[in-house]
Amino acid sequence: MSMWLYELFAPEQLLRHVSLFLLVLAIGMPTIAPLRWFALASAAVAIVLAVWMRDNVGLFWQVLLALVNLMQMWVGRSRKFGRALTAEEQRFHDTIVPTLSPGQVRRLLTAGRWMESEGGRRLTEQGRPTPSLYFLSRGAVDVVVDGERVAKVGPDSLLGEGGISTGEPATATVVTAGRVRYLEFEGVRLRRLLDTHLDLLDAIELAIQKSLRDKLNRLNVATAHHEQG
Repeated sequence: MSMWLYELFAPEQLLRHVSLFLLVLAIGMPTIAPLRWFALASAAVAIVLAVWMRDNVGLFWQVLLALVNLMQMWVGRSRKFGRALTAEEQRFHDTIVPTLSPGQVRRLLTAGRWMESEGGRRLTEQGRPTPSLYFLSRGAVDVVVDGERVAKVGPDSLLGEGGISTGEPATATVVTAGRVRYLEFEGVRLRRLLDTHLDLLDAIELAIQKSLRDKLNRLNVATAHHEQG
């Protein structure tokens, strides 16, 4: 029993426990930044242990882990302090994803593209899969259900968020009403980015929830006014 306890709590084993504990904490982090810091701390403790135990193989892999983390942190910092957002991008930031930093917004924008279109273009079609998530920057769109226009949506609005979030067919057709400019996030490309950046995923999910809630509130107000009339 005493030998087992000694092996469990020997100095080199304590270092190994600390390193593994920090690694577990890293895996449990909800965002990338603390994950990298805890992983770097785990590697640093493991490097000390490998030097002490003269474990050259372990030393090689732990140094490599530390270097990869440092490189990724440097890349993330470079993006954070990159170019300033344009006025249009800043409006998207303020309106849709205010919880993100400018660097995170720039990363999110890599999955999108700015588009312009004349009137009559269908962005979503009722009963069919929603291909993209849209942020309407300029102009307006008509929302059509069963061939009847039920709403008109203006700038600074999300479009297609219901279908993108659930994967179900669109409940309405969205048609551009005149010339518009919008930011389009193609569904597959957006999901690929969000799957590897939980901070962006959280922000987009919050934005979609807020957009759906606001549209439901407007619908309830419009219905109440119609009944009163």
